[in-house]
Amino acid sequence: MTTRFDTPSGTLEGPVDALDAARGWLLVVLGVGMLVAIWGAVFTFTVYAGRLAATFGLSSLQVSSVFSVTIATFLVAGSVFGVLAARYPLRPVVAAAGVGLVAAAAAVQIATSYVGLVAAFSLLGVAGGTVYIVIVSLVPQWFDAHQGGAMGVTMTGSGLGVLMMPFVWLWLFGRIGTRTAIGVVFIAAAAVVLASSLVYRRPRDDARDVSPLDTAWIRRRVADPRFVAASLGYGLIWCWYYVLSSHLVDILTTAGIGATVAATSFGTIGGVSILARVGSGFVGDRVGRRQTFAAGVVLAGLCVAVLPMVHARAQLYLTLAGFGVSLGAVAPLWSPIIVTRFGAEHATAAVGLLKVPQAGAAFAVPLVVSALYVTTNGYTDPLTALGLVTVLGAFLFYWGTAPGSG
Repeated sequence: MTTRFDTPSGTLEGPVDALDAARGWLLVVLGVGMLVAIWGAVFTFTVYAGRLAATFGLSSLQVSSVFSVTIATFLVAGSVFGVLAARYPLRPVVAAAGVGLVAAAAAVQIATSYVGLVAAFSLLGVAGGTVYIVIVSLVPQWFDAHQGGAMGVTMTGSGLGVLMMPFVWLWLFGRIGTRTAIGVVFIAAAAVVLASSLVYRRPRDDARDVSPLDTAWIRRRVADPRFVAASLGYGLIWCWYYVLSSHLVDILTTAGIGATVAATSFGTIGGVSILARVGSGFVGDRVGRRQTFAAGVVLAGLCVAVLPMVHARAQLYLTLAGFGVSLGAVAPLWSPIIVTRFGAEHATAAVGLLKVPQAGAAFAVPLVVSALYVTTNGYTDPLTALGLVTVLGAFLFYWGTAPGSG
């Protein structure tokens, strides 16, 4: 099949695969599997942070910094490899990420210090971030009419990961040591990624973008105030997720919630978000992706602000449900919005650039919240500020992605 491509460099013709077809849905299914594995390894850190501290003799600040470094490398890898991968076929990129996960599993087994542990989790971040950026930038390119729905289904993987993995971690820790349990999870993730690398490619038969990716293209993006605003907003809207990934158990136990309930609470957010992800994708396709996205972000900001006032289980589950609905609205829609607004050409690179501010926020915000907790002797002020930052992020992203602007 030959299809015309309208790009900033002109109109090109080339062989492409059919959109909204079986091949695209196969990539969706594989994307779900990879996200389950990656999210289960990275974003349930709050469940096994205590075991890391005990096994490696770390302070609470050191443990928090391990998570911050992991998330920062996750996002920086997405930024760097997103730009680089736009020039090359995707199959070897995904395969290399699978090898990186194997290396991370091995590094955890031989680490004997804080520095060694940071190195191991940095490998996890680099490999996971590479896989993630490929998934979220590639899937929208295989769909047209069902773009939002396809991304909604794909992103259920991250919800399933944080829903199931707390229970998997607890089951593993009851039977094997901390190092071995982490190694098992990392190797399982590597197996899924390596299997997926066999079929992950772009719709165009040459598996490349249709015009060269050069510094002029990058300069145009970073000089575009709308793109800059969207990037800054995108970094801010996820701050709450990183804080809860690393601090939710402590936030809830400080508020008087039992440790067992607190340990599984992050999974509850992921569980609620699964249905919301699918639903928001289809709703976004019909009533507007940007509007659905913005509503989800504002809901997250409200939930963050009320979290310090949660002291009973009924209040807790209502708030967690709010987070889940918000996550379900935001996760599947942001990449179709970016691809639609700024073009499918070099979509992997554009999504990668979007991750740069997010990397900075992901590294700094959990540490800032920890410092503010000590300074203010509680979570009320830090989480109230975090709620306001989240809403600000929604405004910047909405303005930056306005159609036909800039």
